[in-house]
Amino acid sequence: MNFQIIQTITFHFFIWVIKPIANLGLSFTYYTIYIAIYLTDFILSLFVKECESRNSNFFHKVRKILNKHKPYYGVYTQATDMILGQGYNFESHKIITEDGYILTIWRIYKDVTHPHPHPIIMQHGLLDSSWSWLINNDKKMTLPYILAEQGYDVWLANNRGNKYSIGHTKFQSVNYNQKYWDCSFDDLAKYDFKAIILYVKNVTQRAKVIYLGHSQGTTQAFAYLSNNIEFQQHLKCFIGLGPAMFISNLRSNFLQWAIKLYIFELIYYLGIPYFFVFDDGFNIKIGALCYMVPQIFRSFFFEVTNQLCGFPQKNKIDLNRFGNMVAHEPGGSASKNIVQWMQFFRSKQLQYFDYGVSQNLALYGQRDPPLYPVDNLKNFTIPKYLYLGTRDVITDTDDLGKMLNKLDQTHIKVEFIDDYAHLDYVWAIDAHIKLYPSILRNIKDNQN
Repeated sequence: MNFQIIQTITFHFFIWVIKPIANLGLSFTYYTIYIAIYLTDFILSLFVKECESRNSNFFHKVRKILNKHKPYYGVYTQATDMILGQGYNFESHKIITEDGYILTIWRIYKDVTHPHPHPIIMQHGLLDSSWSWLINNDKKMTLPYILAEQGYDVWLANNRGNKYSIGHTKFQSVNYNQKYWDCSFDDLAKYDFKAIILYVKNVTQRAKVIYLGHSQGTTQAFAYLSNNIEFQQHLKCFIGLGPAMFISNLRSNFLQWAIKLYIFELIYYLGIPYFFVFDDGFNIKIGALCYMVPQIFRSFFFEVTNQLCGFPQKNKIDLNRFGNMVAHEPGGSASKNIVQWMQFFRSKQLQYFDYGVSQNLALYGQRDPPLYPVDNLKNFTIPKYLYLGTRDVITDTDDLGKMLNKLDQTHIKVEFIDDYAHLDYVWAIDAHIKLYPSILRNIKDNQN
């Protein structure tokens, strides 16, 4: 099989089939993505059969391309191998929440004899996972490595329903198990946040932890603490990247259309229980394609990410690493959680899940879902460090201002990162210059 022929066929497939569908309008974007992905998986299965013969010329060409990138970008690399390969200790732990969900959390550390007194928990954003923090896989550029190099005990958490936290004590199988996937943001806030904090404290035998959240990772902290403000006694300080309490000026074109057309609600009520929860094998195939046919696949998935979260400039991320990103991202989430975020966007409030008038009356005793009591965060008195990118299309300065009005002001710092979009806090290749030194300074200020 000729490699150039395959490239040509794949290219024209996208030109003739996928692009016309996409041109019908943004309302078709979701379906376009899925059509492209699943047809790509079929094509790749044919590729694999061809590759089974090690005498195949195609096999050698593919291997040559992938081997060129494998040592650096980790398309095939598991987290264990990648972290150990950088010279750090790695542990994978399981946490059981009060309602029986099994969460996975990764531990990264270097110095076991003189660790810093406060472990650091890093919580990912919506549709994300612990892997996202490791995308750049460089000791000087990757925040968990930078912290571990300084002697910190780093814990990368995963919320229920993403690809690394699928499991339950009561359900042997969770695939399409509607009871398992019946979890919303409210459950992430009520159960996951608390379970992760207490587990890390118990394992490390430390009195307090440092909490560092990105996007939804900050929101679930705000939501839980608004109902349980005394829980702040377990936290040494709070660091928020792209913090989200209110989202009233959403500037993502795709999400604006999704909200207007109720796309995610339609999928949820049709019984599709989760979004973008793919097994590693599938993601790896897609990641490999980003290297094999970069002019098609890398551009395609870059544009998908750009529509969702916004990339202001291509030079903010290393496009050569985009195959690694796609090979392990997105982490996925329950559809019900995505629907609740659409409700946040519409109401411009941090509210409980809206089940409709009749169910709201039964569950909440009122027609509309109650709001989280964020006024209680006036008593959230631990040191808080918030970072917002000037080109973040999810949260902006107006939303930040509303958030600050709800927070205690005695020990709070806000820093704006020029030209940063919503994923740049984690993925940007200059974050180790523009952002991470400030985070490190603030963490060191709270060591004692």
